[in-house]
Amino acid sequence: MSKNPTIYSALLLILLTCFSTAFAQDTNLVIIKGKVVDSLQQPVAWATIKLMKKDSVIATGAANEQGVFQLTAKKAITDIQITSTSYAPFTKVISIDKEQHAALDLGVLRLSKNSGELKGVTVTASRPLITREIDKLVYSTEADPESKFSSVLEIMRKVPFLAVDGQENLTMKGSSSYRILINGKPSGMVDNDPKSFLRSLPASSIQSIEVYTTPPAKYDAEGLGGVINIVTTKRVGEGYKGNINLNGAYPNGGPGAGLSFTATHKKFGVELFGGSNLSYNPSVEGTTYRSTTGTVPSTLNVTENTQRNSHGRYIGTQFSYDIDSLQLLTAQLNFNGSLNKSKYGRFSQLLAEDETQQFRQRTDSKGNGNGFDGGLNYQLGFKKDKAKLLTVSYRYMQYKTRSNVENAFYDTINYALPDFNQINNTAFIEQTGQVDYVQNIKKVKMEAGIKTIFRENNSHFNTLEFDPVLEQFIADGDRQNEFENKQSILSAYNTYSFALKTWGFKLGARLEQTYNDIDFSSTQTRLKNNYFNLVPSIVINKNNKNGSYFNIGYNQRLKRPGINRLNPFVDRSDPNFIESGNPNLQPSLMHSFDLGYGINKKQSVNLGLMYAFADNLDLKTSRYDSVSRITYTSFENSGKIDALMLNANFNLAITKSLRTVINGSVSHFWIESAVDVRDIKTQRTLYNASVSNTYTFKKDWLATASLNLYSDNLAPAQIQGTVNGYVATNFSVSKSLLNKKLSLSAYVNNPFNTYRNNRTEIISYNFIEINTNRDYFRRFGMSVNYKFGKLKDDIKKNRRGINNNDVSN
Repeated sequence: MSKNPTIYSALLLILLTCFSTAFAQDTNLVIIKGKVVDSLQQPVAWATIKLMKKDSVIATGAANEQGVFQLTAKKAITDIQITSTSYAPFTKVISIDKEQHAALDLGVLRLSKNSGELKGVTVTASRPLITREIDKLVYSTEADPESKFSSVLEIMRKVPFLAVDGQENLTMKGSSSYRILINGKPSGMVDNDPKSFLRSLPASSIQSIEVYTTPPAKYDAEGLGGVINIVTTKRVGEGYKGNINLNGAYPNGGPGAGLSFTATHKKFGVELFGGSNLSYNPSVEGTTYRSTTGTVPSTLNVTENTQRNSHGRYIGTQFSYDIDSLQLLTAQLNFNGSLNKSKYGRFSQLLAEDETQQFRQRTDSKGNGNGFDGGLNYQLGFKKDKAKLLTVSYRYMQYKTRSNVENAFYDTINYALPDFNQINNTAFIEQTGQVDYVQNIKKVKMEAGIKTIFRENNSHFNTLEFDPVLEQFIADGDRQNEFENKQSILSAYNTYSFALKTWGFKLGARLEQTYNDIDFSSTQTRLKNNYFNLVPSIVINKNNKNGSYFNIGYNQRLKRPGINRLNPFVDRSDPNFIESGNPNLQPSLMHSFDLGYGINKKQSVNLGLMYAFADNLDLKTSRYDSVSRITYTSFENSGKIDALMLNANFNLAITKSLRTVINGSVSHFWIESAVDVRDIKTQRTLYNASVSNTYTFKKDWLATASLNLYSDNLAPAQIQGTVNGYVATNFSVSKSLLNKKLSLSAYVNNPFNTYRNNRTEIISYNFIEINTNRDYFRRFGMSVNYKFGKLKDDIKKNRRGINNNDVSN
């Protein structure tokens, strides 16, 4: 089978044109849309919609969370029927002229309360935990009782296609290359340290988690796994509403706090969410063992201990103002910062027949980072066509870091490197402009947009060596790292989506032109290159009458090499292991084919089968030099990979009180790579599974027990390495008080194991390296969550905005 991306792209664009032309010409179908509200003009979520031809059902569906629905059916329909728990059935006669246009907006349809409802008894419909839209799965954290006391990262263990391992590393469809958005927009809060942000963000402060397994063309092409969107905005109205969370963990972790607040007054709306956390990690041990072969074999043994503390904080805001019924202005302001300190001790001993080298090292490190990003969005609607929408957006982001590392050596044997200090200052600035346009062409929804991203980041890394004669630290010119990176990305996209009875189609393509201008002044290296990518995407979804769906999709994803992988600077901080980047790296392109099936009712089942391949992944390679007895590590576009993966998520109501969630994946990889002038071929089968059982007792008590299983895994971006698997357990209990406004919870993770040993093995033809790091595995924690206020409507958000998801984690 040919894997030429140009052929795929051309065929997809031809299909796109044929589909959109063919279905646009079908005049026998009509789109029926509207909004379901109650007597107070509040949306009625998840109402059942039926389009009828006399006594026969022509089409059926459900309103979304905002009460909005859209169905496609033949023009022969005679009436619409709407039903929802605790409301009286609603029927409206529909008269459609055969010559009428292909869309009919019924406007606002009002339901009345059921007059036969028993006094003193309130009947409410349960919000679905998982819903499927044509190109994404939506996990409602508001419908998950564990969100009252869990972090967003912990909830993600139960979200389809996501997995969180014992080190709290998040993967999507088995990949660590993905993009996380907040309310559909990028933010420095999550870009700079996603793990810390997700760990400190209370799940009670967000509304849902959206997983785009086949991202549409409107999203930037970066991120091999896909796109994750965290929706924080709550349902609000005139007044205010908020949530406060206090939490703590021991022995690793610490106190934390989170806040979300939303308020509206007439045309104004504001949303605020923020948090802060302290993380204490007591001293833990680690070892490194390296054994080499050759004419003079050697053995390296390293023992080390590490202690780390950190403090993270963030605050995000969103403002909205209705200029009039057709114009909306929104703005976002986000701030984030971090402080970290660590102490590191190491004893290293290299043994060979002709030499023994030994030293002890003490390292003290301090660092901080501060970021800011802000955006402004203007949205314009049109009186004659309410489906037509124009949005203009601008975003500015900056992030600066500073670190200071002091290294001292003693008890040395045949080791002449003096004490040295390292100071590094970095700065990153990004500006983005974007224009989006949406219009219905008969029954086809067309989306188009253009976008520009301008990035500039620089680093000033200085090494100061101690001069025993002058008794002071002097700059070492050979170990300075200065660079300036300028990148410009110009892009445009076009997407067509339409429905045909129970079938939904979404086809599109994205063009991206990238310009790089990087000056590595320390190594006197100048890199200028540019490349063009045509990235197609297609999703076909079928919704069945029993509530199940079938989904098929294809898209391409792009992975640009980051500045750290491109930087040719040689890091000699560790005399036994030297690392450098590769300025000749090229972007990697992955082709992904997805099949999905699921049903989300009382019992929820979501299955996904994916096949993907890429030919030039940039992988880490390690080689041992027997003359210098040093392991050199760099990156090369040497990876050729094929992957077949099955993702499965079962969310089951076993009884009225017991709910079980099973989330996991099984994948098989075929990998080829050239390492140290040798071709390596390998196959790996990997798996992970998470089983969570939640039992609801009387008087608002809740108990949860979870088991997480992870197989041996590939070392990050390295074909030569493997990481050991493990089993993890979690237990928690919570109690709701004050009419469920106050929630108290306590948990213990891994009560049967104090530590976990993380073991990484790297094997080559002339050396083997084993790294073992010990982490605290047992953890105790508690959480207090309080909700206050009452609101009615949602803060209005632009339906389009800036999404810089072209840089992966």
